[in-house]
Amino acid sequence: YTGQLLCITFPLVGNYGVPSDELDHLGLPRHFEGKRVHVKALVISDYSFASSHYTAKRTLSEWLRREKVPGIFGVDTRAVTKHVRSCGAMLAKLVVADDGPAGEVDAWQDVEWDDPNVRVLQKEVSCTEVRVFHPAAPGEDVVDIGSPVKSIRRIGGGPDPDRPIHILAVDCGMKYNIIRYFVDVLRVQLTVVPWDYDFTEMDFDGLFLSNGPGDPTMCEATIKHVRKIIETPRERPIPIFGICLGNQILALAAGAKTYKMVFGNRGMNQPVIDLRTAKCYITPQNHGFAVDT
Repeated sequence: YTGQLLCITFPLVGNYGVPSDELDHLGLPRHFEGKRVHVKALVISDYSFASSHYTAKRTLSEWLRREKVPGIFGVDTRAVTKHVRSCGAMLAKLVVADDGPAGEVDAWQDVEWDDPNVRVLQKEVSCTEVRVFHPAAPGEDVVDIGSPVKSIRRIGGGPDPDRPIHILAVDCGMKYNIIRYFVDVLRVQLTVVPWDYDFTEMDFDGLFLSNGPGDPTMCEATIKHVRKIIETPRERPIPIFGICLGNQILALAAGAKTYKMVFGNRGMNQPVIDLRTAKCYITPQNHGFAVDT
């Protein structure tokens, strides 16, 4: 959601509150997927001034104020959503104006349009230095993220099959639960590098390209590095996989093209069919770009 105004259709927001900033055993915020709020502004229908949850430490309003993110309520968000559904994704402004139509128009015209599509958003959300996460030891207290997949196997052998599998992750805006999944569930060694880091000479067993915001074609450095990994002959194969933006970067590195969707896929209930088994899965999706097949 980096650079975007988020409009929530659920009628009542804020009644759960916001949890604490405590860190987990990996040094990551235990209750969050990122180190800060990334939306440009929040638009909701009705705001609950009273919050009640056993983990809540502050209200939504207090959290947004601390993060310097403006919010507005009293908006017919479903009408806004229907308009976007008909006309496609569009730029928007959230302005504070004097009373009366004249003041509103003047304030609206004084605010410049901010188009996130022309910025390298991955640079704004990626880490800035290399960080290594070691797998959790047996019996060590970890965060349970409820994953059904509990193991990963090495492909093609290696110089030391007893050492942990080493995954290199390119951070284009990676969610923290992905780090927890690799380290706590799959128990691999995970090296996280910035989005434009040259990892082509590093030694690793698998390459992961993370999710993230924005246009995948803006990740020119990442695409170049992934293409080099694909084209360089190796003794043993290196699996490459990506989520969302990472999948699009991999497609571009392999020679495919991507395009901006008119509406995007946004929601917790997007059906996907596995063509190998004909099974249908309900997936959460949030992307405005896709691979041109």
